[in-house]
Amino acid sequence: MDRRVYLAECRDYSAASVKEAVGQVLDGFGGTGGIFRDLTHKKVFIKVNLLSAVPPERAVTTHPAVVEALAQILIDAGAEVTIGDSGTTSAGEQALRRLYRVTGMEEVAQRTGAQLALSVSPRRAEYPAGKVCRSFNIISPVLDADFVISAAKLKTHGLAYYTGAVKNLFGCIPGLEKAGTHASHPDKRRFNRLLCDLCGLVATAFSIVDGVVGMEGAGPLNGNPKEVGVIGGAVNPYALDLAMCECVSFSPRSIPVLSFAADDRLIPRSAQELDLLGGCETSRFKTEFVPATGGKSVGLAALALGKLAPRRLREAIRERRSPWPLFGDGCVGCGHCAEICPRRTISLSGGKAHPDYTACIRCYCCQEICPAGAITLVRRRPGENV
Repeated sequence: MDRRVYLAECRDYSAASVKEAVGQVLDGFGGTGGIFRDLTHKKVFIKVNLLSAVPPERAVTTHPAVVEALAQILIDAGAEVTIGDSGTTSAGEQALRRLYRVTGMEEVAQRTGAQLALSVSPRRAEYPAGKVCRSFNIISPVLDADFVISAAKLKTHGLAYYTGAVKNLFGCIPGLEKAGTHASHPDKRRFNRLLCDLCGLVATAFSIVDGVVGMEGAGPLNGNPKEVGVIGGAVNPYALDLAMCECVSFSPRSIPVLSFAADDRLIPRSAQELDLLGGCETSRFKTEFVPATGGKSVGLAALALGKLAPRRLREAIRERRSPWPLFGDGCVGCGHCAEICPRRTISLSGGKAHPDYTACIRCYCCQEICPAGAITLVRRRPGENV
């Protein structure tokens, strides 16, 4: 169990501030030599969070200043760096070029000499130790790398409740195949356990979370930017996520992947048991994030009970506690939600999206991808329509 986490204060995205903070994080672990030993001619893939082609100021994606500082340090150490993500819909080169351009990654590559992952064709990778999934289709830049770094964004999430170093790795699954993964693992508990299996397969060498400005509320796309003022790093991605959740006042018991990691003895139960390097405590960044559900984080009471409860009781708990996606008047009829829906329960008519709630598995892919922010997550009482 690696309990070490370094939290560096960083209150803005100026190049100087970010470079200093990222340098502190890496130096806390002995620098690149302490983490990777010799990086000369080694291939390093920086897996960034590029959920959607939106500008950095919306706090949806890993900020380019953080990626640039990290990439430059690695390149100066002799590494061959590639930056990339697989996108949420089309993974074609044209779509990826636009994604990198709008999110600022294109400029990062130009300034540092890093490469951009423009070919994300997948290969099958086996993971015999998986609890719910023992093989994955993984984009080739991940499998071709000597080292993978998760460079994540601190945000809320409808299904995982929080997205950081571990959830960021879901982007190692290509494009629309993510929807298929949701379809084959519709149960919330199994899906979040799958994220742990994926994390075990990818086996990141290091993780960084951009929490200078995070996102609360209707994350991971349509929430509100909120300053936290921290860049965190760790060898153990679960330990880093545990520290970050403490910064934004999320109980680790409400975060499924952290609950599973604690069960597997990968992290302690409490952030107070972490080894915080450099003397920077989580209390320095303490704030309160509004969850994606708009209220108190839910799910782990049901998840914990789900380990022992009969199936009908689990379904009743899920029916009562899990939010539903509500399609509002702001729908622009773009069709992205229909394209990504794992069960194809959304249709378009009259210039609007119309869900079939009888087949909805509440994976929240539609809410996650909606560019208009027209989909919110709401609770309903028994017998009440969404």
